[in-house]
Amino acid sequence: MARLIIKSPYFKGGDSSGENAAGYLRYIATRERVELLPDDRPPTHKQEQFINKLVRDFPDSKSSTSYAEYMEKPSKYHASEFISSALESHWPEVSQSEAYMKYIATRPRVERLGSHGLFGNEDTVDLEKAMTELSEYPGNIWTHIISLKREDAERLGYDNAKAWRNLLRTHRNEIAAAMNISPADFRWYAAFHDEGHHPYVHMKAWSVKLGQAYLNQKGLHQIKSELTRDIFQDELLHLYEQKSSSRDELIRQGRKAILKLTKRMRSELYGSPILEAKMLGLVKSLKTVKGKKVYGYLKKSVKAQVDAIVDELAKVPEVEECYELWWQLQCQVEDFYSERKRIRPPLS
Repeated sequence: MARLIIKSPYFKGGDSSGENAAGYLRYIATRERVELLPDDRPPTHKQEQFINKLVRDFPDSKSSTSYAEYMEKPSKYHASEFISSALESHWPEVSQSEAYMKYIATRPRVERLGSHGLFGNEDTVDLEKAMTELSEYPGNIWTHIISLKREDAERLGYDNAKAWRNLLRTHRNEIAAAMNISPADFRWYAAFHDEGHHPYVHMKAWSVKLGQAYLNQKGLHQIKSELTRDIFQDELLHLYEQKSSSRDELIRQGRKAILKLTKRMRSELYGSPILEAKMLGLVKSLKTVKGKKVYGYLKKSVKAQVDAIVDELAKVPEVEECYELWWQLQCQVEDFYSERKRIRPPLS
């Protein structure tokens, strides 16, 4: 499971959409913080009905962390967490539904920085002015919903609005670039919600120049990578050091296995007939190679011979052990960014 989760729905500007964006800004700015007490009792019938409606109306909500937690352990608490997450992730559609808006009116609220929880480039944000700005803006407005697991947020100091404000201010130019917006044209507001298992921040972002901004998967990945590297910098540095050490050991064990093999071949005590045949075939091919005998310069057929030898070497227990350790560390690094399932590639 990725350590940092980002969703980025957007509002289409113009007419009622601008009013929806302004209403959403007020909503995220004025939710008061409330302590949620875990409730392990089964979800109520009304919650189950509401969740069924949510996943029917918004099928993508099934991919969320909160839905996975609800399915793993159905309870009133996890049901409430998923409902909140799904509603806020689909605000443009939700804001048009009377049934959904009635539910939202009863939800817990935000940690405030003064009279409201909104922050941006300036220390003081005029909520009414910001709402007017959004309601009159005819272009597209993105809502980045950025969340951490509770244990990570508390351990790393991201369980308060000021920490998120500093983070977003630090990376506002990178976020703008990922959205194809020049720094001078980038506008944003955000609010932090200290809620449940996944504290999160809502960030409204747009360009003052119509038609300038767009956000694709590559841009979303860039935003996620920038924030992840900053939030988890100490842990990532430690993992990179471990990976480097593991890779060095993998190289040492590979060379050691090759030396053993060549000694056996010289003494005719062959430990691996398959490797022996592949090595002899490579030697024969390399005799015809002109210039440096470096992998990157070899023709495709000779590279294939080298790859086959490396994959055969990977079966040597010491090499296999080193490669598996390196792979596990690599997966730990990738887990910070991605939720996808991984299959270990051949060593070559």
